[in-house]
Amino acid sequence: MVIALITSKPLAAQEYFSLNIDNDLYFMMDHYYSSGIFLQYGKQLRASDSINNTGPKKYLLWELGQEIYTPSLRYTSNTAVYDYPYGGWTSLKLTFQREISERKQKQWGIQLGVTGDASGAQRMQNTYHRLILNLPELPWTDEVPQALHLNVFADSYKRWNLNQQLAIQSHIFGTIGTQKISGGAALGLVLGKQTVLSKGGNVLIDQEQGDGLYFGVRLQYIAHDYMLSGSLFNDNAPFTLPINPIRSMIEVGYAIRKNDWRFAFTYFNRSPDNKVQPQEGHHYLNITLTRFFDRKTTK
Repeated sequence: MVIALITSKPLAAQEYFSLNIDNDLYFMMDHYYSSGIFLQYGKQLRASDSINNTGPKKYLLWELGQEIYTPSLRYTSNTAVYDYPYGGWTSLKLTFQREISERKQKQWGIQLGVTGDASGAQRMQNTYHRLILNLPELPWTDEVPQALHLNVFADSYKRWNLNQQLAIQSHIFGTIGTQKISGGAALGLVLGKQTVLSKGGNVLIDQEQGDGLYFGVRLQYIAHDYMLSGSLFNDNAPFTLPINPIRSMIEVGYAIRKNDWRFAFTYFNRSPDNKVQPQEGHHYLNITLTRFFDRKTTK
């Protein structure tokens, strides 16, 4: 059940900062998509009519993120038994979003990043294992090659309100780039007033106070995944695996907004990324903390 909703008037925050953390350690796992950390800043831009600040709302979002991938047998250097390549992906993402209507938004943007040693993933993971978990360092044998990548992407979000406490929510997305080529869609049911978005979603689009619960499914087609198959243009990856082009994900999320703070968590059950992994779901959790701000303007 969704806890009691706060029905106070929405706050008109114009900026926010979010910390997003993905991890499978919550389920006593540490493999495949092992962890991710994302820092996001978003702001509402001046509307089309800059004098009255009316017209379609527009937003600018920045995100700095790092993803870490590891095999299930983490402490061996024998790649013959690996079911996932060691890999790090650190990127900066710039997103422009436009409100088509109150319940529909479209966005597009670019993502520039690096894989391999330059991503810092090996140092990040081994430092965390050594200092926080008191575990041995991992070998990172034949990790994904170091390379510079550029992705471009586009998304569409839509919500149908069935009543004040029930809505259907959709997300259509696509990416084309040297790091990934993919497309897909998600569909889910929201209980409550608070919109529950996947990590990286713009939380300024719906500033209702209160909470919400989300149940959804995500289906995508992966044409290219550098983290598994290496580059489209050369064969310099020391270790690759055949990808599963069709992937699915079950999502269950909860979010609550109280004044200028928002807390959300989403559970993911992700189908195998490649054909060598055991063909069962991989569980991980995203936890997001957001702080909203009002931009001060002078006349």
